[in-house]
Amino acid sequence: MMSAAVLLLVTATVSGCTPAESGPERFQVSGAVTYAGKPVPKGYITFSPDSAQGNQGPGGGAAIENGRYTTLPDKGVTGGPYLVRISGYDGIAVTISGEELPDGQALFNQYETSVEFPRQNTEQDFEVPAAAG
Repeated sequence: MMSAAVLLLVTATVSGCTPAESGPERFQVSGAVTYAGKPVPKGYITFSPDSAQGNQGPGGGAAIENGRYTTLPDKGVTGGPYLVRISGYDGIAVTISGEELPDGQALFNQYETSVEFPRQNTEQDFEVPAAAG
């Protein structure tokens, strides 16, 4: 006798219903982020498709921890031209004028650059220039 769980799995497989069919294929991006030659302690990196270059794919992003980031599988890129925005913080939690800053104070103004990503998992390092500070 077949259990209900096995029957449900077989029915879903036969009908072609799979959770992976929820959008374009995404690729993981990981790498290092440095500022003034040192790893960025805390921060965020976001990837927005560059529509001016014809990319209509989804955006993504990741947290920066100790100078490294890795996107989750569903938060990566589809490949092609992307605008990349990086925010970096000193990693020392502080309260200023009653406002809690859990990631600390900003090391530099938000930095923006563009990258052409391949259609595969990739490593991409970023050096935020001193002029961004």
